[in-house]
Amino acid sequence: MSNFSVEVRSDEPFEKALRRFTSKTRKAGLLRDLKKRRFYTKPSVQKKINRQKSIRRQQKAIRMAEVGFVRGARGTGGRGAGGRGAGGRGVGGRGVGGRSPR
Repeated sequence: MSNFSVEVRSDEPFEKALRRFTSKTRKAGLLRDLKKRRFYTKPSVQKKINRQKSIRRQQKAIRMAEVGFVRGARGTGGRGAGGRGAGGRGVGGRGVGGRSPR
């Protein structure tokens, strides 16, 4: 497990330093790892979960290919703008046409 530290600069508000700390932990996947390791998962169950995730990824790739979405393509808007929904919103935003992203 990694140790994270952020120095609060003299001319910097505490909230900004806290945001930097939060982004560091998010990029490292620390909370995701803690949640995953909260309970023991048997290897057979983990294989099943991984297989289901793989199937979902493959189905999503097929759906995106049918729509014409290119992963990593930069456009002027829509679903091609870095994988974000309408308006350039990140995760949790509504997609094209006001539909839920699922």
